[in-house]
Amino acid sequence: MKIRKTPRIIIGFVVALLFIWRARPTSPSFALGALIMVLGECVRFVSAGTLIKFEGVTRSGIYSFTRNPLYIGSFIIGLGACVMGRDLVFTGLFLLLFPIVYSRVIKREEAYLVGRYGEEYEAYLREVPRILPRRFDLAGALRETSPFLAVKNRELPAILGLMAVLGVMALKMAV
Repeated sequence: MKIRKTPRIIIGFVVALLFIWRARPTSPSFALGALIMVLGECVRFVSAGTLIKFEGVTRSGIYSFTRNPLYIGSFIIGLGACVMGRDLVFTGLFLLLFPIVYSRVIKREEAYLVGRYGEEYEAYLREVPRILPRRFDLAGALRETSPFLAVKNRELPAILGLMAVLGVMALKMAV
């Protein structure tokens, strides 16, 4: 079974366009939102730079603290965009819909991974929290991160997308 991402990605692009159209950034909201978005991308980059796909359960680095760091990073990026765009309706929808959509995605992925890795993944489910880590060691997480693996896991398009949003929002703010 392959986890389908295409509809989620297409919906993400449509929502991003709607967000940009409605956004009303100011210099302070742009600066704070950009900072939050970059923090979220850092979380995603560390996650992508640790994840070894299809070779067993990744339990090292950031994956030893939370099972879904990529989604945490995506949430932080979205939160930063909400701060930047200053749209209360969009922010409310984001805060409502993100957990609903991703809880379903996570449950499907967990079922797939239990089927693929069996007891190894079931033990991981028992030992590591789904979202909020009980503890965190930044130095340990960074030690386990490979920029080459992040690129192999296709994190560069996410970085380019973030840069594009920042550029468009800066232009929108200037107009």
